[in-house]
Amino acid sequence: MNVRQMFCSFSSTSIMLISLMVAPPSIASDSNEITVDANAQPFARPVKVIQLDIGKGFRERLLPGEVRAADKASLSFRVAGQIADIYVRPGDHVKAGDLLAKLDSDLYQQQYEVAKAQYELAKVLFERSSSLVEQGVVSRNDFDQSKSDFTIARAALDKAETDLAYTQLKAPYDGMISKRDRKQFEFVQAQESIMGIRTESFIDISFQLPEQFIGAIQANRVNEGPVENIDVKFDSRDAWYKARLKELSTVADTSTGSYTIILTLKMPTELNVLPGMAASVRVKLPYRGASSNPVIAAGARVEENGQTYVFRWLPEQLKVEKVAVTLNDNQLESGLEDGDWLVVAGASELTDGESTVRWVKERGL
Repeated sequence: MNVRQMFCSFSSTSIMLISLMVAPPSIASDSNEITVDANAQPFARPVKVIQLDIGKGFRERLLPGEVRAADKASLSFRVAGQIADIYVRPGDHVKAGDLLAKLDSDLYQQQYEVAKAQYELAKVLFERSSSLVEQGVVSRNDFDQSKSDFTIARAALDKAETDLAYTQLKAPYDGMISKRDRKQFEFVQAQESIMGIRTESFIDISFQLPEQFIGAIQANRVNEGPVENIDVKFDSRDAWYKARLKELSTVADTSTGSYTIILTLKMPTELNVLPGMAASVRVKLPYRGASSNPVIAAGARVEENGQTYVFRWLPEQLKVEKVAVTLNDNQLESGLEDGDWLVVAGASELTDGESTVRWVKERGL
């Protein structure tokens, strides 16, 4: 093979290698083919939204709530000792005064017997000194000392008797045992939780109410009857119940800006409602008139061909919808309904149908 043939052969081989190195991925084998998920969600833009409060007859808000025990307590012994017996289990019904548990009382019984003996001796000496001091047989100082010893002995006996009684744990009221923290034969310190108890006749419902609705129920703070514009429903039954206003927080939650409301009602006999269960609270608000309709800020408006548009956030679909609205001096007249979520800033940067999430202000920012 001459030099010219060798050069041609080398050039052909080099061109083939370079072609394979720069070949596009489309000619790769099926096992290494790169694909793109057509169902992949685009980046979701965070948007700042508010829920509109528009006066049209009765306005309703459905808010999430949580069931709480109306009255609950953590029960403990007031003295330390070893648990001798526990007579109840979680879920047991008890009456006020029922014996729930007791400690080994041998040590406290001995202390009581010693205190009782010292008290009886001090009592005899004091009575003897009382009869002799008038005769001058006993000095006034000795009499005062015997009186002081008698008073101290009586106080020591009262304490020993009280400590002995504290070795028994009794139910403070009618209710149900909600939990048990200790077991038989364990040693516990004074004030250490042994079990919990809660009432069954009433239940509480806690929920958060936005600030614009506080005035509608604030008048019920002194009302002992049911709150007429608030109903409660539990997930286990499709029925609404009236409740009384129990507590109304006057300090807003730092993360949500809402106020905590606690309602109370009698335990429904047909339901098994326990603390921690979910509930729904329906708040009805009276008509306020169009003059109270919200003002649409400049950041929420988009002007196109003489028409004003805003973006409505759809929480179930996590996207925004472009909506035409009618304004009167920047105040909403039509186009949106009560309860709609309005994007209040950055509307000019959004597009109809764009994926979005609600922006929530983080604590401390």
